[in-house]
Amino acid sequence: MKNKSISTFILTILLIVCTSLGSVANGLTTTDDISGIAAQSAIIMDMDTGEVIASKNARVQRPVASTMKLLTSLIFAENTSRGQDIAFTSEALKTTQTALNNLKKINVGDKISSDDLMKAALIHSANDSAYLMADSVAGNYKDFVKIMNKRVKSLGLKDTYVVNPCGLESNVLDPNNKEINISTAYDMAVIAREAYKNSWIRETITPKSENITVNIEGQDVPLKLRNKILNQYGNVGGKTGTESQAGHCFVGYFKRDGRNLVTVALNSPYGPDGMAVFDDTRNLADYGYGAQKQIFKKAGEKIGTIELQYRKYGIVGAKKSITAPIIATEDIMYYENDINDKNAKIEYNANDKSAWKMANKEIELSFNQPNYSSKVKGKVQLSKMSLIGKHAMYLVLFILIALVVIIVIGYFIRLRNLRKRKNYKKRR
Repeated sequence: MKNKSISTFILTILLIVCTSLGSVANGLTTTDDISGIAAQSAIIMDMDTGEVIASKNARVQRPVASTMKLLTSLIFAENTSRGQDIAFTSEALKTTQTALNNLKKINVGDKISSDDLMKAALIHSANDSAYLMADSVAGNYKDFVKIMNKRVKSLGLKDTYVVNPCGLESNVLDPNNKEINISTAYDMAVIAREAYKNSWIRETITPKSENITVNIEGQDVPLKLRNKILNQYGNVGGKTGTESQAGHCFVGYFKRDGRNLVTVALNSPYGPDGMAVFDDTRNLADYGYGAQKQIFKKAGEKIGTIELQYRKYGIVGAKKSITAPIIATEDIMYYENDINDKNAKIEYNANDKSAWKMANKEIELSFNQPNYSSKVKGKVQLSKMSLIGKHAMYLVLFILIALVVIIVIGYFIRLRNLRKRKNYKKRR
């Protein structure tokens, strides 16, 4: 297998372009880039492509409060049937902070439908509902948390650590454990994008009316809609989160002019009316829809090099290596922000390492950014004449030697034929 791998030879170029940019050029690197952004971390992501449009401290780990219920609800949706009745557990009912059991006396064994449980978690942000989801899927919250962390890794996220399914910063089920859920604005955007792909979650976070109820043991219980900008500014849903360390957090989903964006604002101040995080979110959405892509590399600009091989005398002789430039044949565009500036790279996977075959060849490159990849055009800037010229003297010498060898061989063949004729005449 190793020899086969070597014989097929996959050549990979990793071109990482680091550019020194002023603070004005970087999207959301300071609070001055978008007026009114008070959140400590923020991000705008294209939901359809995964492109990061703008970011502010989006890779900094922070507490994320109840926004983590998006991941809890996603795993619940993937492991539960809609309309299924679920019985309340004693473990779930121990949580009383922002809980359904504050709205109605609930006993162990009382039942709620899975649809209503989803509403309670995503719309009212009921913490007992998140624990009940965990018990329903995994039997207990600790095993459910293991599933959550495993799912985080499956999304390629390295900065998220889950310790409970609800986002509370105190754990009544394990009071001595002071750990809390940690993530980043970037990771939460990826989780939110994945959650939105689930039709059950999409339908739940976009209620048709503000009068939302759930039914528990035959009694309708009204829920509080915590998304204060639903159906405004293109907002089609979202998930709030508020805790002492996390501050006020919000993940928002937006649809405008055929484009879908997700925004994340972490650790906004609560403010006098609880609207600061929503003001941040509105400004983030406006910025995202108005953002224009910038040039990462211009057409004709060198974007890297490739190592190729050729034989010294064309088809024979020792193998030689040559480094050839790769140039862009079109403008390569991207959203300019701190995440993309640090991580954007152009990759080229080549099965063919022959300089003769790759000379001046049009090639397809992968332009990779976090959570997004696109195809762009490039060209190997190498002419066959330059290969010939590079060793012209050796080629001429090779040709002369070859001619001499041919002449010598021809001479001896002719000499042998003459001797055969003489011998033949003597025998006659």
